[in-house]
Amino acid sequence: MKDIPTCQTGTDAETDFDLPDFFPYQTRVFYKCVSEAVARVYVDEYGMKPYEWRALAILGMSNSYTPAELVTLSSMDKVTVSRAIASLSKRGWLLSRSNKKDGRSRILRTSAEGQKVFSHLVPKMRAVEQEILGGLSQDEISELRRLMRKVVDGS
Repeated sequence: MKDIPTCQTGTDAETDFDLPDFFPYQTRVFYKCVSEAVARVYVDEYGMKPYEWRALAILGMSNSYTPAELVTLSSMDKVTVSRAIASLSKRGWLLSRSNKKDGRSRILRTSAEGQKVFSHLVPKMRAVEQEILGGLSQDEISELRRLMRKVVDGS
């Protein structure tokens, strides 16, 4: 990656800005690296989009969810979840039934074929995870995960 110059926006130290040291920028670079490594698996194997994999991964853990629950669990917006549901349904990987608790929504779960795809991808995704984390010790992995939770939880 090219070096990004430091920007001195004023005389006060608080106004200096160094993009490579800016945490949101670092997390974006980190996210891109991780997501590209993982995407190679589901794109190469099944031509899936990231939102399709995320929905399948959530539903593939032998769970049933409404689309609204899928929005919450996936950190995707309603439109993206709807797109994932439509695509996975078209492939025959999702089943949908009426929600008896709320007639306006549906309950989603993987079909036998969708579960087969999920089960096929999980070991490959775990292998990518191991490759990504391969340079870290178990203690470092635990600390990284702890710190990530701490940032997300705001505590």
